[in-house]
Amino acid sequence: MEVLMPEAGSNLLIRERLVLTVLLAVQFMLILDVSVVSVAMPDIQRGLRIGAGDLQWVATSYTLAFGGLLVAAGRFGDMFERRRMFILGTALFTISSLACGLTWQAWQLFIARGVQGVGAAIVSPVALSLLTTSFAEGQKRDRVLGLWGAVASGGAVVGQVAGGVITDFLGWRWVFLINLPVGICACVAAYLLLTRETGQREASLDIVGALTLTIGSVLAVLGISHMADHGADATTSGAFAAALVSLAAFAAQERRHGDPLIRFGVFRNPSLVGGNLLSIVNGVVVMTAIFFSTIYMQHVLGYSPVEAGLAFAPVTVVILLISSQTERLVAAYGVRTLLVAGALFNVAGMLGLLMMRIDGNYWSTVLPGLMLLGTGQGLAFAPATIAATRGVPDDEQGLASGLVTTSQQLGGAVGFAVLATVAAATLPDPATADNVALIHSFRIGYLAGLALPLLSVLVALILIPGRAPESKVAAEPIPPKPAEKSRKSHSNL
Repeated sequence: MEVLMPEAGSNLLIRERLVLTVLLAVQFMLILDVSVVSVAMPDIQRGLRIGAGDLQWVATSYTLAFGGLLVAAGRFGDMFERRRMFILGTALFTISSLACGLTWQAWQLFIARGVQGVGAAIVSPVALSLLTTSFAEGQKRDRVLGLWGAVASGGAVVGQVAGGVITDFLGWRWVFLINLPVGICACVAAYLLLTRETGQREASLDIVGALTLTIGSVLAVLGISHMADHGADATTSGAFAAALVSLAAFAAQERRHGDPLIRFGVFRNPSLVGGNLLSIVNGVVVMTAIFFSTIYMQHVLGYSPVEAGLAFAPVTVVILLISSQTERLVAAYGVRTLLVAGALFNVAGMLGLLMMRIDGNYWSTVLPGLMLLGTGQGLAFAPATIAATRGVPDDEQGLASGLVTTSQQLGGAVGFAVLATVAAATLPDPATADNVALIHSFRIGYLAGLALPLLSVLVALILIPGRAPESKVAAEPIPPKPAEKSRKSHSNL
């Protein structure tokens, strides 16, 4: 048995922390970019003279590329070395961020944002799979996934603040240009710190599977984006129908292919399925609360965009504090208990936000509900990711990471679009709705959304193993693979 000298152990610990810092910094950049751009949208529209009908493409072009490629990109990381894919994706995202900041016409920005989405789709699942394969299941992985959860859930809220400040003081171009130093440093650090993976399995690229999955995912995202603005009209229905046809063709292809892009046997892992379902609920709750609360503060309470962004700062602090304790909380109570507790806090938070009224104020009608939701997110976000990647072999962690990232991003977007459509349907005329009608529509949206965290309690109790069997799930991946390599704690460092 090899004995590590103290100096060698210390160097390994430093290396682990540096790698973790790089991965978290890039993930924070990706999450932040989405929310800061949404805050800067009015300034972008004025600066590039974008028509009202075309403005959606600033966000949609990014979302289509990002959401459509997540699962495939995560699987490609399993096949073609995660280090290479991480550097490629980060470089692509950084270069396209520069292009976004230098554009002078709307069509240039739309294309650059699409390329940004491709880079983000490559980086996000690969970064998560680098974490899960670099740290063995147990306390150390729970700790780093807690930090990952803090970055993922807190970054969206931080972006509301940063977007307003950057746009007001530096101009809208800097919401893209701030990515440059982070991206350049991350590429250099990844090249120096991440070692090449050895012993990866040989795989033939399933081109038909990759195309049908990507086309189906892009069409689904297009339907989601269109439904958010136009409801369930003919275009939305057509996009979803075409997506189902493409995804059905993908499923048929995977069953025939000798080395499929996605091995459907992975879904026999109940923890993975439950973690993804719970990630969808968490995404819906966050997006719904941020959207409705922001509109309430700006339209009813008269807050400026910067003030509305700063109003989310206490929620960010709560999420960061709780997520930083994930390792201890999981060790003390188990993943399932935290997921149930998080769901109950989400219910309480949505009930709290139902208190909004015309004569309300931030301290009594907004902050209490947001703080309860922040507590729920802090308790549930990282444990859902832990559950979704638990019991999965190292050579399929990219797939698992792509699935859970898709659940968090697209699942949340689907649920939010449905709730927003339900809320808007109660307005007699959305263009001329007064504050009373707006508040009524928000309450309808929150009431409809209450079913999701309540259902997530049942999902957690049924699909997520309790504390006693957890070690068994970690030790015996479901389903076992004959050719699977033994898991190593630091295979990528």
